[in-house]
Amino acid sequence: MNRLEVMFWARRICAARTAEPHVVLEIAPDASGEVAQAAFHAIARDAHPDLHRTTSTPDELELVTTAFSIVAASYHQFRTQRTATTRMSTMSTLPAGRASHATVVPPMTAVMGVLLPEKSTAPAGPPMEPRALVHYRKAEQALRRGDLTAAVLHLKMALGADPQSAFLRQAMKEVEATVSGAKKP
Repeated sequence: MNRLEVMFWARRICAARTAEPHVVLEIAPDASGEVAQAAFHAIARDAHPDLHRTTSTPDELELVTTAFSIVAASYHQFRTQRTATTRMSTMSTLPAGRASHATVVPPMTAVMGVLLPEKSTAPAGPPMEPRALVHYRKAEQALRRGDLTAAVLHLKMALGADPQSAFLRQAMKEVEATVSGAKKP
């Protein structure tokens, strides 16, 4: 982009300050994280404030910096929303080859209390912190493998990342109860 195109872009973005993240990034509302990342990187290649420090006036540079910060915040918000809404789907059985653990590890819906968003029984509240969500997903994977110890470890790490999450505390109680029930003869 030349200097005039960047200034036009910056004014347009600043005017759309309160728009939805996908509008600011100029992507579809249901776009994947990869599409959002590609859009953000394309904007950064053309409109990052550092690229215009020598050719812009201080006022123009401030406008470009403000516009780019709006884009960066929109990208972060889009990724956060996408992460919070893409929890793994519910498992009703263990994977093939792990049927022997069916009595030790109840189905994921019973252990983790996760249902698809339209049927969710989890209490509504703030979305889980991204790092906590990563560990929560690892705990789900460990449960699928029948590895209760790893599931507890990852739930503890998730709680460390998001200590206020009542959902994670409940999941931890349920898995710990499963672990203590599995240890009894």
